[in-house]
Amino acid sequence: MQSGNKVINVLIISYFFQPNKVVGALRTSYWYKKLAQEGDFSIEVITANSESKYKDVFIVEQSKTFKWYHVIKDLGVLWLKDLKAFFVNTNKIKNPDIVIISGSPFLHFSIGRILKKKYNCKVVLDYRDPFADNPGFKSSRLKKWIKLLFEYNFNKNADGIITVNDYCAGLIQGFYKKKNLIVQNGYDESIKPILKKVQTSELSFCYTGKFYFNPNPIIETLERLQLPLVYVGPSDLKSKGVFSNRGFVSYEESVEIIANSDVGIIQTYGEDFQSTTKIFDYIRCKKIILIVSDLYLEQGSIHEELKGYPNVYWVKNNKDSILEGINKIQASLYTSPSHDFELKYSRKFQFEKLISFLKELNG
Repeated sequence: MQSGNKVINVLIISYFFQPNKVVGALRTSYWYKKLAQEGDFSIEVITANSESKYKDVFIVEQSKTFKWYHVIKDLGVLWLKDLKAFFVNTNKIKNPDIVIISGSPFLHFSIGRILKKKYNCKVVLDYRDPFADNPGFKSSRLKKWIKLLFEYNFNKNADGIITVNDYCAGLIQGFYKKKNLIVQNGYDESIKPILKKVQTSELSFCYTGKFYFNPNPIIETLERLQLPLVYVGPSDLKSKGVFSNRGFVSYEESVEIIANSDVGIIQTYGEDFQSTTKIFDYIRCKKIILIVSDLYLEQGSIHEELKGYPNVYWVKNNKDSILEGINKIQASLYTSPSHDFELKYSRKFQFEKLISFLKELNG
């Protein structure tokens, strides 16, 4: 910290937080860790995760029931009343200069208006996904309209908005009317995997994260070819034949599994906004990438992120197309990407943009 600079008090409100293994927890936990190392910042966190036993992390557990949850299936609507009670009754936290509220879930975003009034602070909303206008959800017109009303009010009271890519930004109301920033999830550069040399003759596959739609065309095609697939994530599919389900594992173990595979698989709805954190670890580990789309090929955020990266194959979500893609991989020579291609996707690079944004916002 430079002499004479005022320390900026930052409060992060994130439903998910370490040691939870979901992507949202990894994002905010990295910010917490790095902000704590910055001399110009003081950092505190509020989370619903009762296992988060860390310095300057306050646990506000989520209520079990709330009448509106049967109508609005968002955990934030359950958590909101507990957050309100916490801020009414607490004097534990420092008066924040900036509050970052991360979602999903999203409906606790409305706490921002209350915090601005209580602390005279700046409020930043972090949309890890689109909320009201998410093409992947296929919401009814009425449900979308209701969510748009919520989002309008969230964003009206915000001082800044963050999201993960330009396509998501275009789906968020008023994004460009506020101070705004794109911060991709990226990969954790502090993890240093030992990379297996990619071989196209005897391929091994991995898939990390949730399945967005039916994975059987992928699994059955690999079963037919007797090519192994290691899965890491929440699916309860049983290990069988070439398919090995490791379940939820730590981020470090997930990266190790990717590093020891030849091909990383991505599922995408094919909608332009959809990004996926696993792509950055696949890039960092210099893997062949097989993208299985339920709609369009070679367009949108994933396509943009992979421009200039070799060894990318797009297929449709059916056995014939997946088989054709794997045959192309086996018939092709692996091309090593440039040694620094992945650097712009590190969390450190993305975090440096966040630091500049917060300092500018604070004035």
